[in-house]
Amino acid sequence: MQPTIVKAKGPQDLLALVPQLSGFVPENSVILVAFRGSRTCGALRFNLPDPDLSEAVYKRIATTIVGTLCRLPGVDAVVPVLYTDDRFDESVGLPHQRFATTLLSRIESSGFVITDALCVGSDGWGSFLDPECPGSGRPLSAIAQSPLNDVLPEERAQLGRLLSRADLPEVDRASKERFGRTYRRYLAAVHAPDAAMALIDTLTDLLDPVELAELALEWDPDDLAVDEAVALLLLVQSPANRDQMMLQFAFGKEQGIESYILNQHYAAIQRSTGQSMDDIVRDELEQHAADRAADLTDRESRSIPDLGSDLILGMTDERPDPERIERALALLKRVVALAPKAARPAPLCILAWLSWALGRGSVAGIFLDRALAIDPSYGMALLLNTVMSSGHLPEWAFAEQEGDEE
Repeated sequence: MQPTIVKAKGPQDLLALVPQLSGFVPENSVILVAFRGSRTCGALRFNLPDPDLSEAVYKRIATTIVGTLCRLPGVDAVVPVLYTDDRFDESVGLPHQRFATTLLSRIESSGFVITDALCVGSDGWGSFLDPECPGSGRPLSAIAQSPLNDVLPEERAQLGRLLSRADLPEVDRASKERFGRTYRRYLAAVHAPDAAMALIDTLTDLLDPVELAELALEWDPDDLAVDEAVALLLLVQSPANRDQMMLQFAFGKEQGIESYILNQHYAAIQRSTGQSMDDIVRDELEQHAADRAADLTDRESRSIPDLGSDLILGMTDERPDPERIERALALLKRVVALAPKAARPAPLCILAWLSWALGRGSVAGIFLDRALAIDPSYGMALLLNTVMSSGHLPEWAFAEQEGDEE
């Protein structure tokens, strides 16, 4: 997606842009719109805390939020925006005034310029810095009627119309049934105690997972060939193929090849220990995180397992390719929408990690919740949930990049 430069002349214009900056329409959220000079360089989203929490808890939350902002290089100003279902006409002052006061104090004491501080409720919007803001708020229509809604390219304007990046496409019942029949027919073709894994091993031998991942990025999600989509779904049921395709979708074919080699390393451990692949990966990631914390080494001196661990944990500033990720997200959402329920945790985990790789931690959490609702013991979902629920974001999310918006 090409960078778009637009100028917000007033707070209602900035509010019209926030969904484009965050990637979805925020709900009950704290959005920090970060600036380098006059240009935005990112939007950070956090859960809006409960209005009944103590001041001490508010201070801890505000400290965590501002600490994340401090990791963005070169940021010197910020506009916090609180989104809430609460109404202006039922609030004393603006909705969530008490938390906003605490947050603004913490931002100011950290040396950032507060350009404005806004609140969007269910019946209006206003500025915490505007002493003349009406008690009922300013009309939401001012945001909807902002001229910036007309100048944004359609591809960007569409972002603001998505309530959540976790929404799955609608598929008709006939398509789901046809997909399910094909999936079951593949499984029935293998007569083995564990038909699914036997079939996956066979498909992995017949199909090159690296080449298939590259081909899949060229498929039209709205016109998927059933056999191809089912083959992809079956392959990602293998933790080895799942992780290889996940990283390949984000970082390219060369990374897919490295991950394929890494899988041979894990397969050898699996044969000698009897551990599951997810358990092996979890143990290696935990050990690698501890090693990195104790002794950071450069990329050239690390092994392929180390490099794969760095990427999965986001412990590198090497950036993934956002266009590849967006294509993979569109494809996998369609596959999940078509897939039998029991087969969904694997692609849901890929969707979660790819979303997290783009800095969409809240969206990633939704995908993980769905995976764990289907299989509470699914290893990769538990691992990713541990990483993401701590609020950890990949290092590349904080690296300075070109293409910021004005």
